[in-house]
Amino acid sequence: MESKFKKKGCLFYAAALLAICVVIAVYSYAWIPAVGFIIYFAVKKDANGHKKRNIIISAAIMATSLIVFASMNQSPTLTDIDVDWGKTSFDISDTVEVKITPVPSNAVIETLELSKNDFAELDYTDGKAVITFKKAGEASLFFTANGNIDSSAAAITITDKAAEQAQKEAEEAAAKKAEEEAAKKAEEDAKAKAEQEAAEKAAAEQAAAEQAAAEQAAAEQAAAEQAAAEQAAAEQAAAEQAAAAQAQQNTGTTVYWTPNGEVYHSTPNCPSLSRSKTILSGSIEESGKSRGCKNCY
Repeated sequence: MESKFKKKGCLFYAAALLAICVVIAVYSYAWIPAVGFIIYFAVKKDANGHKKRNIIISAAIMATSLIVFASMNQSPTLTDIDVDWGKTSFDISDTVEVKITPVPSNAVIETLELSKNDFAELDYTDGKAVITFKKAGEASLFFTANGNIDSSAAAITITDKAAEQAQKEAEEAAAKKAEEEAAKKAEEDAKAKAEQEAAEKAAAEQAAAEQAAAEQAAAEQAAAEQAAAEQAAAEQAAAEQAAAAQAQQNTGTTVYWTPNGEVYHSTPNCPSLSRSKTILSGSIEESGKSRGCKNCY
Protein backbone atom coordinates (compact mmCIF):
# COMPACT_ATOMS: atom_id res chain seq x y z
CA MET A 1 0.00 0.00 0.00
CA GLU A 2 2.77 2.38 0.94
CA SER A 3 4.65 1.55 -2.25
CA LYS A 4 1.50 2.33 -4.18
CA PHE A 5 1.35 5.91 -2.76
CA LYS A 6 5.02 6.38 -3.42
CA LYS A 7 4.53 5.40 -7.05
CA LYS A 8 1.95 8.16 -7.50
CA GLY A 9 4.43 10.84 -6.44
CA CYS A 10 4.08 14.55 -5.64
CA LEU A 11 2.64 15.46 -9.02
CA PHE A 12 -0.44 13.37 -8.34
CA TYR A 13 -1.10 15.04 -5.02
CA ALA A 14 -0.55 18.50 -6.47
CA ALA A 15 -3.02 17.74 -9.23
CA ALA A 16 -5.49 16.39 -6.68
CA LEU A 17 -5.17 19.52 -4.55
CA LEU A 18 -5.70 21.70 -7.60
CA ALA A 19 -8.77 19.69 -8.53
CA ILE A 20 -10.19 20.10 -5.03
CA CYS A 21 -9.60 23.89 -5.21
CA VAL A 22 -11.34 24.06 -8.56
CA VAL A 23 -14.25 22.06 -7.23
CA ILE A 24 -14.54 24.40 -4.23
CA ALA A 25 -14.30 27.46 -6.49
CA VAL A 26 -17.00 26.30 -8.87
CA TYR A 27 -19.12 24.41 -6.33
CA SER A 28 -21.45 27.38 -5.90
CA TYR A 29 -22.54 26.78 -9.52
CA ALA A 30 -22.87 22.99 -9.14
CA TRP A 31 -26.62 23.35 -8.69
CA ILE A 32 -26.91 24.08 -12.39
CA PRO A 33 -25.70 20.64 -13.62
CA ALA A 34 -27.31 19.03 -10.54
CA VAL A 35 -30.72 20.11 -11.81
CA GLY A 36 -29.95 18.38 -15.08
CA PHE A 37 -28.82 15.21 -13.32
CA ILE A 38 -31.99 15.14 -11.18
CA ILE A 39 -34.12 15.38 -14.28
CA TYR A 40 -31.98 12.78 -16.01
CA PHE A 41 -32.15 10.29 -13.16
CA ALA A 42 -35.86 10.93 -12.69
CA VAL A 43 -36.76 10.01 -16.25
CA LYS A 44 -34.16 7.22 -16.65
CA LYS A 45 -35.16 3.65 -15.98
CA ASP A 46 -33.76 2.16 -12.79
CA ALA A 47 -31.81 -0.72 -14.34
CA ASN A 48 -29.42 -1.32 -11.45
CA GLY A 49 -31.53 -0.02 -8.52
CA HIS A 50 -29.45 3.20 -7.95
CA LYS A 51 -32.04 5.71 -9.27
CA LYS A 52 -33.23 6.90 -5.87
CA ARG A 53 -29.70 7.17 -4.54
CA ASN A 54 -28.55 9.18 -7.57
CA ILE A 55 -31.53 11.56 -7.28
CA ILE A 56 -30.83 12.10 -3.56
CA ILE A 57 -27.11 12.74 -4.20
CA SER A 58 -27.92 15.20 -7.04
CA ALA A 59 -30.52 16.96 -4.88
CA ALA A 60 -28.03 17.22 -2.01
CA ILE A 61 -25.40 18.69 -4.36
CA MET A 62 -27.98 21.14 -5.74
CA ALA A 63 -29.14 22.26 -2.26
CA THR A 64 -25.65 22.68 -0.83
CA SER A 65 -24.36 24.49 -3.93
CA LEU A 66 -27.36 26.84 -3.84
CA ILE A 67 -26.61 27.59 -0.20
CA VAL A 68 -22.98 28.33 -1.07
CA PHE A 69 -24.07 30.40 -4.09
CA ALA A 70 -26.48 32.45 -1.99
CA SER A 71 -23.92 33.03 0.77
CA MET A 72 -21.24 34.06 -1.74
CA ASN A 73 -23.51 36.51 -3.58
CA GLN A 74 -25.20 38.00 -0.55
CA SER A 75 -24.26 41.68 -0.04
CA PRO A 76 -22.81 42.70 3.32
CA THR A 77 -24.87 44.91 5.64
CA LEU A 78 -24.59 48.66 5.02
CA THR A 79 -23.13 50.40 8.09
CA ASP A 80 -22.42 53.93 6.84
CA ILE A 81 -22.23 56.14 3.74
CA ASP A 82 -19.60 58.67 2.70
CA VAL A 83 -20.86 61.76 0.84
CA ASP A 84 -18.71 63.94 -1.40
CA TRP A 85 -20.39 67.13 -2.67
CA GLY A 86 -17.22 68.22 -4.47
CA LYS A 87 -17.56 71.80 -3.24
CA THR A 88 -19.62 73.83 -0.78
CA SER A 89 -20.91 76.67 -2.96
CA PHE A 90 -23.37 76.27 -5.83
CA ASP A 91 -25.52 78.39 -8.12
CA ILE A 92 -29.25 77.74 -8.17
CA SER A 93 -29.01 76.81 -11.85
CA ASP A 94 -26.46 74.02 -11.17
CA THR A 95 -27.27 70.31 -11.41
CA VAL A 96 -24.89 68.41 -9.12
CA GLU A 97 -24.12 64.69 -8.99
CA VAL A 98 -23.11 63.91 -5.42
CA LYS A 99 -20.75 60.95 -4.96
CA ILE A 100 -22.22 58.45 -2.49
CA THR A 101 -19.88 55.66 -1.28
CA PRO A 102 -21.30 52.78 0.82
CA VAL A 103 -19.44 51.41 3.83
CA PRO A 104 -18.40 48.64 3.36
CA SER A 105 -17.73 49.39 -0.29
CA ASN A 106 -19.51 46.26 -1.56
CA ALA A 107 -22.67 46.96 0.43
CA VAL A 108 -25.78 47.87 -1.55
CA ILE A 109 -27.62 51.21 -1.25
CA GLU A 110 -31.19 50.27 -2.09
CA THR A 111 -32.85 53.60 -1.23
CA LEU A 112 -31.45 57.09 -0.72
CA GLU A 113 -33.29 60.13 0.62
CA LEU A 114 -32.27 63.76 1.15
CA SER A 115 -33.02 65.42 4.47
CA LYS A 116 -36.18 67.50 4.51
CA ASN A 117 -35.43 71.06 3.34
CA ASP A 118 -36.64 73.95 1.15
CA PHE A 119 -33.43 74.37 -0.85
CA ALA A 120 -32.72 71.19 -2.84
CA GLU A 121 -34.29 68.04 -4.33
CA LEU A 122 -32.75 64.57 -4.89
CA ASP A 123 -33.17 62.25 -7.85
CA TYR A 124 -31.57 58.87 -7.04
CA THR A 125 -31.59 56.64 -10.13
CA ASP A 126 -29.23 53.79 -11.07
CA GLY A 127 -26.97 54.57 -8.12
CA LYS A 128 -26.56 58.23 -9.12
CA ALA A 129 -27.55 60.96 -6.67
CA VAL A 130 -28.44 64.08 -8.70
CA ILE A 131 -29.24 67.30 -6.82
CA THR A 132 -31.21 70.25 -8.22
CA PHE A 133 -31.68 73.48 -6.29
CA LYS A 134 -34.91 75.38 -5.60
CA LYS A 135 -33.85 78.61 -3.91
CA ALA A 136 -30.81 80.49 -2.66
CA GLY A 137 -29.59 80.46 0.91
CA GLU A 138 -27.55 78.55 3.52
CA ALA A 139 -28.48 74.88 4.01
CA SER A 140 -27.28 71.94 6.14
CA LEU A 141 -28.13 68.72 4.27
CA PHE A 142 -27.57 64.99 4.88
CA PHE A 143 -28.60 61.74 3.20
CA THR A 144 -30.42 58.70 4.58
CA ALA A 145 -29.66 55.33 2.98
CA ASN A 146 -31.84 52.25 3.23
CA GLY A 147 -34.18 54.09 5.58
CA ASN A 148 -31.91 54.26 8.64
CA ILE A 149 -28.29 55.04 7.70
CA ASP A 150 -27.63 58.79 7.96
CA SER A 151 -24.60 60.53 6.51
CA SER A 152 -22.85 63.45 8.14
CA ALA A 153 -24.42 66.85 7.43
CA ALA A 154 -22.83 69.16 4.87
CA ALA A 155 -23.15 72.94 5.06
CA ILE A 156 -23.61 74.36 1.55
CA THR A 157 -24.26 77.82 0.13
CA ILE A 158 -26.67 78.32 -2.76
CA THR A 159 -26.50 81.55 -4.72
CA ASP A 160 -28.69 82.96 -7.48
CA LYS A 161 -26.30 84.83 -9.74
CA ALA A 162 -29.00 85.71 -12.26
CA ALA A 163 -31.23 87.21 -9.54
CA GLU A 164 -28.26 88.99 -7.98
CA GLN A 165 -27.29 90.41 -11.39
CA ALA A 166 -30.88 91.47 -12.04
CA GLN A 167 -31.07 93.08 -8.59
CA LYS A 168 -27.74 94.83 -9.18
CA GLU A 169 -28.93 96.14 -12.54
CA ALA A 170 -32.22 97.26 -10.98
CA GLU A 171 -30.38 99.05 -8.18
CA GLU A 172 -28.03 100.71 -10.70
CA ALA A 173 -30.99 101.74 -12.83
CA ALA A 174 -32.79 103.11 -9.75
CA ALA A 175 -29.66 104.99 -8.66
CA LYS A 176 -29.18 106.40 -12.17
CA LYS A 177 -32.84 107.44 -12.32
CA ALA A 178 -32.60 109.05 -8.87
CA GLU A 179 -29.42 110.85 -9.96
CA GLU A 180 -31.09 112.07 -13.16
CA GLU A 181 -34.16 113.20 -11.23
CA ALA A 182 -31.94 114.97 -8.67
CA ALA A 183 -29.99 116.68 -11.46
CA LYS A 184 -33.24 117.65 -13.20
CA LYS A 185 -34.69 118.98 -9.94
CA ALA A 186 -31.48 120.90 -9.22
CA GLU A 187 -31.65 122.38 -12.73
CA GLU A 188 -35.32 123.29 -12.29
CA ASP A 189 -34.58 124.79 -8.85
CA ALA A 190 -31.68 126.78 -10.27
CA LYS A 191 -33.86 127.98 -13.14
CA ALA A 192 -36.70 128.88 -10.77
CA LYS A 193 -34.24 130.67 -8.48
CA ALA A 194 -32.77 132.58 -11.44
CA GLU A 195 -36.26 133.53 -12.62
CA GLN A 196 -37.22 134.59 -9.09
CA GLU A 197 -34.04 136.64 -8.74
CA ALA A 198 -34.66 138.20 -12.17
CA ALA A 199 -38.27 138.96 -11.22
CA GLU A 200 -37.17 140.42 -7.88
CA LYS A 201 -34.50 142.47 -9.64
CA ALA A 202 -37.01 143.68 -12.23
CA ALA A 203 -39.49 144.48 -9.48
CA ALA A 204 -36.80 146.33 -7.53
CA GLU A 205 -35.76 148.25 -10.65
CA GLN A 206 -39.40 149.03 -11.42
CA ALA A 207 -40.00 150.11 -7.83
CA ALA A 208 -36.86 152.25 -7.98
CA ALA A 209 -37.97 153.73 -11.31
CA GLU A 210 -41.47 154.37 -9.96
CA GLN A 211 -39.98 155.91 -6.83
CA ALA A 212 -37.64 158.07 -8.93
CA ALA A 213 -40.57 159.05 -11.16
CA ALA A 214 -42.66 159.80 -8.08
CA GLU A 215 -39.84 161.82 -6.60
CA GLN A 216 -39.35 163.63 -9.91
CA ALA A 217 -43.09 164.26 -10.19
CA ALA A 218 -43.13 165.47 -6.59
CA ALA A 219 -40.14 167.69 -7.33
CA GLU A 220 -41.79 169.01 -10.49
CA GLN A 221 -45.05 169.56 -8.61
CA ALA A 222 -43.17 171.30 -5.82
CA ALA A 223 -41.34 173.43 -8.41
CA ALA A 224 -44.64 174.18 -10.13
CA GLU A 225 -46.29 175.03 -6.84
CA GLN A 226 -43.30 177.15 -5.92
CA ALA A 227 -43.43 178.87 -9.33
CA ALA A 228 -47.18 179.34 -8.96
CA ALA A 229 -46.65 180.71 -5.46
CA GLU A 230 -43.89 182.97 -6.71
CA GLN A 231 -46.11 184.08 -9.62
CA ALA A 232 -49.04 184.60 -7.28
CA ALA A 233 -46.78 186.53 -4.96
CA ALA A 234 -45.48 188.58 -7.90
CA GLU A 235 -49.00 189.16 -9.16
CA GLN A 236 -50.13 190.08 -5.68
CA ALA A 237 -47.18 192.44 -5.33
CA ALA A 238 -47.95 193.94 -8.76
CA ALA A 239 -51.60 194.26 -7.83
CA GLU A 240 -50.68 195.83 -4.53
CA GLN A 241 -48.30 198.11 -6.34
CA ALA A 242 -50.95 198.98 -8.92
CA ALA A 243 -53.50 199.46 -6.18
CA ALA A 244 -51.09 201.74 -4.33
CA ALA A 245 -50.43 203.64 -7.51
CA GLN A 246 -54.11 203.80 -8.21
CA ALA A 247 -54.81 204.91 -4.68
CA GLN A 248 -52.13 207.50 -5.03
CA GLN A 249 -53.61 208.54 -8.36
CA ASN A 250 -57.13 208.53 -6.96
CA THR A 251 -56.07 210.68 -4.09
CA GLY A 252 -54.12 213.37 -6.00
CA THR A 253 -55.93 213.54 -9.44
CA THR A 254 -59.01 215.74 -10.27
CA VAL A 255 -61.68 214.08 -12.35
CA TYR A 256 -65.05 215.15 -13.76
CA TRP A 257 -68.40 213.46 -13.82
CA THR A 258 -72.13 213.97 -14.12
CA PRO A 259 -74.53 212.99 -11.39
CA ASN A 260 -76.18 210.33 -13.46
CA GLY A 261 -73.08 209.20 -15.34
CA GLU A 262 -71.34 205.84 -14.74
CA VAL A 263 -67.73 206.92 -15.42
CA TYR A 264 -65.40 209.70 -14.49
CA HIS A 265 -63.50 211.92 -17.01
CA SER A 266 -60.05 213.37 -17.03
CA THR A 267 -61.17 216.66 -18.57
CA PRO A 268 -64.39 218.68 -18.65
CA ASN A 269 -63.94 219.04 -22.38
CA CYS A 270 -64.50 215.34 -22.99
CA PRO A 271 -66.93 214.88 -25.90
CA SER A 272 -69.04 212.71 -23.66
CA LEU A 273 -69.72 215.71 -21.40
CA SER A 274 -70.65 218.14 -24.21
CA ARG A 275 -74.35 217.66 -23.73
CA SER A 276 -74.28 217.66 -19.95
CA LYS A 277 -75.50 220.73 -18.14
CA THR A 278 -74.22 219.79 -14.69
CA ILE A 279 -70.54 218.78 -14.46
CA LEU A 280 -69.03 218.00 -11.08
CA SER A 281 -65.29 217.79 -10.22
CA GLY A 282 -63.16 216.24 -7.46
CA SER A 283 -61.12 213.12 -6.70
CA ILE A 284 -62.00 209.67 -8.01
CA GLU A 285 -63.12 208.62 -4.56
CA GLU A 286 -65.37 211.60 -4.35
CA SER A 287 -66.92 210.81 -7.77
CA GLY A 288 -68.02 207.38 -6.55
CA LYS A 289 -67.41 205.98 -10.05
CA SER A 290 -65.65 202.68 -10.56
CA ARG A 291 -64.00 203.29 -13.96
CA GLY A 292 -62.75 205.95 -16.26
CA CYS A 293 -64.18 207.08 -19.58
CA LYS A 294 -62.88 205.27 -22.64
CA ASN A 295 -62.77 208.50 -24.67
CA CYS A 296 -60.51 210.47 -22.39
CA TYR A 297 -58.50 207.78 -20.70
